[in-house]
Amino acid sequence: MQRVKRMMGRWALLLSLIAAMTAGVALADAPVQTVKGHVKTVANKSKTISIVLDNKNVMVIGFDDATVLKNVQTNKELQPGDAVVIDYRIVAQGELATVITKALIKLPEGVKGINSAELAALVKKGPAAGNYLLIDARPAGKYQEGHLPTAVSIPFAELEKEGEKLLPADRQKPLIFYCGGPTCVLSPKSAELAKKFGFTNLTVYTDGEPGWKKSDYYTVPTVEFVKNGNLVIIDLRDAKAVSAGHIPRAVNIPAAQLESAVKMFPAFKGAPIVLYADQEDSLPEAGSTIRDGGYSNVMIFPGGVKEWKAKGFELATGAAATTIAYVRKLSPAEISIADFEQGLKGGTLLVIDVRTPEEFGKGHFKSAVNIPTEQMAKRYAELPQDKPLALHCSTGARAEMAYDILIAKGVKARFLKAKVDFAADGTPQITEE
Repeated sequence: MQRVKRMMGRWALLLSLIAAMTAGVALADAPVQTVKGHVKTVANKSKTISIVLDNKNVMVIGFDDATVLKNVQTNKELQPGDAVVIDYRIVAQGELATVITKALIKLPEGVKGINSAELAALVKKGPAAGNYLLIDARPAGKYQEGHLPTAVSIPFAELEKEGEKLLPADRQKPLIFYCGGPTCVLSPKSAELAKKFGFTNLTVYTDGEPGWKKSDYYTVPTVEFVKNGNLVIIDLRDAKAVSAGHIPRAVNIPAAQLESAVKMFPAFKGAPIVLYADQEDSLPEAGSTIRDGGYSNVMIFPGGVKEWKAKGFELATGAAATTIAYVRKLSPAEISIADFEQGLKGGTLLVIDVRTPEEFGKGHFKSAVNIPTEQMAKRYAELPQDKPLALHCSTGARAEMAYDILIAKGVKARFLKAKVDFAADGTPQITEE
């Protein structure tokens, strides 16, 4: 009897090995498919990447330790907007990337490149002394929200439509184009157009606005964005100067008090923050202080009150506010922390936790349903339609991916873009990310 059991055990082991080997062969033999698009979100915890395809649809693809990366060292280098080419196979769990290639732009023949330090040296001299025209080829809205100092806005779409009349008459004038970084085609395409128009001294700053900020240089908003944008304006001057006249909505935090005041800045680390003072050379150090607090969107407004007045805008007089009141504007796809918590309390929301089962097991909201992002495309039919759906993960990245999948399937939902933590006793804590 024991001998029979041993034989049966060996056969079971042999059959499982054969099944595993067969599955491996099937995976290896599965045809490789290729897709192109732009990165929307990368979630390293669940090892998924979502990309926007040319037809505007969103596709979510998994990756693992065997996935080959090209033109980047780690997944963290892949940023929203980056152009990518992904080779993938269909596996039991869905699409799995075998190769992720960050697509880099190629400069037109005869067009030079320039690095951040070289461009910064030119910007410091200014367009007249440096003999250059720096052109932001991005859409005008992006320019308004923050552009390189001394740059002018000539979006590629306008240059393509209006032609050479938007450029200087001097065909030998050095033109420097930039846009959204190494995968953005707007600046090389603009340079190519300028070449066709007869310009001979053309340069592209391929690192673009993201590379400029990454190199610890500052961007500048337009006066119109300072006037109308959803942002935080900080007047670094002393109270007496501020009382004589300051930009409306500005909060007065003297430069000497800035370091200790960072703790009262918005919880949302991506909030646009604009600084101005009387002395322009003091602004970069102040900006560094705020960046050290984790804020990623710090800009300087060099002209300050002088530029404001020059544009015909009135100054406010008297004491300025000394506390910051900033409310982040959500996209229609998002749900606020307050509405999420109210929906939880009242039971009016069905919360979908898109984290991994392991994360879910360590703590989750009561009555939440766990469907990991990478399983959403196959399990979306499990979701009822008689309650509003709210998706969450640990930061909002995977929740947004799951949202894109559901919208493509015709399922209505919203996602929470916030930091969600669970204490050892399961107590949840939601804070602005």
